[in-house]
Amino acid sequence: MRIGVLTGGGDAPGLNIAVYSFIKLAERNHEVYVIYHGWRGLLEREVRRITSLDLVDFAFSGGTYIKTSRTNPFKDEERARLLERNVKELGLDVVVAIGGDDTLGAAGEAQRRGILNAVGIPKTIDNDVFGTDFTIGFDSAVNAAVNVTESFKTTLISHERIGVVEVMGREAGWVALHTGLATMADATLIPEKQVSWDSVVRRVKEAYEKKHWALVVVSEGIKEYEGPRDEFGHARLGGVGNELADYIEKATGIETRAVIPGHIIRGVSPSAFDRTLAIRYATAAYEAIENDRFGIMVAYSNGELTHVPIVEVVGKNKLVSGYWLRLYETYWGDLN
Repeated sequence: MRIGVLTGGGDAPGLNIAVYSFIKLAERNHEVYVIYHGWRGLLEREVRRITSLDLVDFAFSGGTYIKTSRTNPFKDEERARLLERNVKELGLDVVVAIGGDDTLGAAGEAQRRGILNAVGIPKTIDNDVFGTDFTIGFDSAVNAAVNVTESFKTTLISHERIGVVEVMGREAGWVALHTGLATMADATLIPEKQVSWDSVVRRVKEAYEKKHWALVVVSEGIKEYEGPRDEFGHARLGGVGNELADYIEKATGIETRAVIPGHIIRGVSPSAFDRTLAIRYATAAYEAIENDRFGIMVAYSNGELTHVPIVEVVGKNKLVSGYWLRLYETYWGDLN
């Protein structure tokens, strides 16, 4: 078969390993092509045959060697027709789409329309893809966020300040929750749980009176800003950390600083967990293709690899809930 591989949406640690591992397996029996710049690459025919040797030097670095974009191939019917024509002329039998909800949604739509056979691999530092416990990149991003927070904490202790760390995650609070737990933050704010900023002030003031410093972790998604949106309708987020720090300082009279690591936590080298997860996902995707299982996303559930129909995944965000929300409430349930 002729198999194409693409990475779409935001970059994440572990993408290069997933691509490398899949090609290393598939090149034994098939022609493998990389599609540069995600779905845009199929619209603009940025497709090249490649071997695993071309990727080995980059396999363990962050980012994505084959580039990415937030292009929606089904933004209009003209694009959809162009996609179908290019897939047919390129002779691609299968496309392995590595991405989050938007990238996988496009793969599912392409499968539904009969344009191509698709297999999805879930990737995003936000960990919000429905149907899987973990996505490629999440563990690495949390580790990076924890490292930043612990470094920041030493300054807070030294100068007896209050600090706010804002982390990425969009509408899901997974990164903030895990960062807050791992650093035992005095307050953690996630989009899934409405909180009062005055309650946050009360909590950090109490913590400050006891130890002469305090730490708050906040998810970027607790507040959405108006502005330009991407082709999938997402607004740009970020900046709430500075607002919260200003609010706390004015309310308490205590010097409060904010740190926003932003994309830094996305660009780190993948953790051991993400490296292994990427390899397992790539292997499962290859095995699915060998068994003619298409229109599915490989997933991680309770320690095991499984398959989920892409149609059951798209349009659903996996938000903090159940056990994890109860754990959140155990430590910060009085912030509303």
